[in-house]
Amino acid sequence: MTMDARRLSPIDHIDHVLLDTFIQKSLPGILAPLQRTLAARLPHPCQLQVLWLAPDRAEITARIDPAGHRNAHAPCPVDDSPTLRHGIEQGKAVHQPSLDDPLMAWAGGDECQPLVCFPLRHGQHCIGFLLVMHHMGKPPSDPAQAELLAWLPMMATLLMHEIDAIHGLFGAVRFARDFALMRDTETGQHQLRLGGYVDLLASAMSQAHGLADGFAQEVALYAPLHDIGKIGIPDEILLKPGAFDAEERERMKAHVTNGTALIDRLIEDFGLANNPRIDVLRSVVAWHHEYLDGSGYPEGLSGDAIPLATRIITVADIFDALTNLRAYKKPWSIDEAFDLLRKMAGKQLDRECVQAFISERKRITGIWEHYAAHGA
Repeated sequence: MTMDARRLSPIDHIDHVLLDTFIQKSLPGILAPLQRTLAARLPHPCQLQVLWLAPDRAEITARIDPAGHRNAHAPCPVDDSPTLRHGIEQGKAVHQPSLDDPLMAWAGGDECQPLVCFPLRHGQHCIGFLLVMHHMGKPPSDPAQAELLAWLPMMATLLMHEIDAIHGLFGAVRFARDFALMRDTETGQHQLRLGGYVDLLASAMSQAHGLADGFAQEVALYAPLHDIGKIGIPDEILLKPGAFDAEERERMKAHVTNGTALIDRLIEDFGLANNPRIDVLRSVVAWHHEYLDGSGYPEGLSGDAIPLATRIITVADIFDALTNLRAYKKPWSIDEAFDLLRKMAGKQLDRECVQAFISERKRITGIWEHYAAHGA
């Protein structure tokens, strides 16, 4: 069975494509409060857009607005746009770009006209443009435009702060992933499989509940770090070829608190404390062994106190643990694992998550077979 490798496990392919997609799906949520502020300050509300550049800066890969609309069908390459070429080469905003520019005309559509095109830079590179547009025939007054031009650099700085935070988060995730892979091959491969399973389940739950764009990718990206605390468990326990005694079991369970401490240190070292997405990562690590009926550990959380992201990961985590070889057990069949998940549904596990997971059997089997064939 062949599958798109990029769909197997997001953390297995932390590259420019995944990073750009993650940022693009995050941009509407970043632009929305800026749009509200803009509308409150100008008598004729303007509209915001971001034009996102390909890594080689040869073309526009997405046009994104605060409502979450994305359009990637730019009519021409960047070289055909005097406005964008100026932004890339000079690093300066262009005020009232001409509609003779095909990309500016495309961005404005039938109702709007670009007022300012502001380049967005990450380090030394231009990664996109922030566009402020006004409705055709309703340009802001000169004083309003002057206020906008004074405020625009701050708006672009706020936007880039959020984008830089995502870059930092990806760097932190890559670091933690690589560290875990070096510590224990099985734990590392479990991370990769889990990322693929969670991507499927989170996508299904996101669609069913109309969750924010990017929810599934975010949960799948963080899921493989849930067991990061196992790097602190001694080999004689982690790799023991038999059942744990009571003391060993408690030491193994400590991987959760160990992992939470590591994530807290990662947050501090990478300056991620103000990243709005970091709470999901922390909950994934701290609560992935909590059960809905309160029988889990380490905090005994129950019901709605356990976030959906964590419930999703718990279902996928149990399935992967059951269906793969461990030092202390043989692998279960997929049917046997599904039977246990059904028994736990509505008690320890979220019933809807279990049902959605089982409904993806064909694709789950494909992920399992891929990693089995590649030594995972």
